[in-house]
Amino acid sequence: MRGEDRRVVVKQALPRFRVADEWLVPPERAVTEAQAIELMARLAPGSVPALLDSDPAVYTLVVEEAPPSWRSWKSDLLEGEADPAVARRLGELLAVLHSSTGDVELGSAESFEAQRIDPYLRTIQGRHPALAESIGGYVERLLSIRQCVVHGDYSPKNVLVGDGGVWVIDWEVAHRGDPAFDLAFMLNHLLLKTIHRPDAQAGYAECGEAFVAGYGRDVEMPWVLGLVGCLMLARVDGKSPAEYLTTDCRELARAHGIVMLTDPPATLADAWVPIR
Repeated sequence: MRGEDRRVVVKQALPRFRVADEWLVPPERAVTEAQAIELMARLAPGSVPALLDSDPAVYTLVVEEAPPSWRSWKSDLLEGEADPAVARRLGELLAVLHSSTGDVELGSAESFEAQRIDPYLRTIQGRHPALAESIGGYVERLLSIRQCVVHGDYSPKNVLVGDGGVWVIDWEVAHRGDPAFDLAFMLNHLLLKTIHRPDAQAGYAECGEAFVAGYGRDVEMPWVLGLVGCLMLARVDGKSPAEYLTTDCRELARAHGIVMLTDPPATLADAWVPIR
């Protein structure tokens, strides 16, 4: 949508996502997104689009649109273009969010369950009964920790880059929870891109290391990487499968996810070896 002086995006939250499986979600997530954008704009100016308007009564918000030359970081990664400077900046921004919101209430555990726990982890519990107990341990911990504000969808598709800038968008899953979830969510996507484009593995692995280095906080890596295993399975057998994975890649992601879930690597480097 174009205004007279600026380009804008109008978003309205619907009660169901457009995926093959039934996936019902609370429309109140639009209110959470508006609040989260305002919060991040204060914590790290320039890291999010400007919130221009919101109407909680009809679950809508209006934000500025990125300049035409900007692009999704996901599209770069799918082309094999892995920029560690972007990854490091994303780690830095995530550290700001997590370290500054220990006393901030935002979103709800119920919304996080509806948007992530149920369609991702509980779905693969049902589809992989032999792993249900192990996955259940991650579910229990994710629902019990309320340490800080967590983005909840910290992935390359929600990162816009251009002109030396980085925006983090789509904050509707934001909630008070376990900061490890955001780390695992981003690392999972970098590993999935590696499975999709093994020729670019070195670049994706470098981005993973830069992301964690930019985060610069203590990370319980085996827990994070075990959670990556859960999320990798979820992007194959959950309600939101990664659309770019071929049948062979899905089989590889499933196998690699199971290994990481049941025997989490000790270091991030170990998560990339061997992929094939």
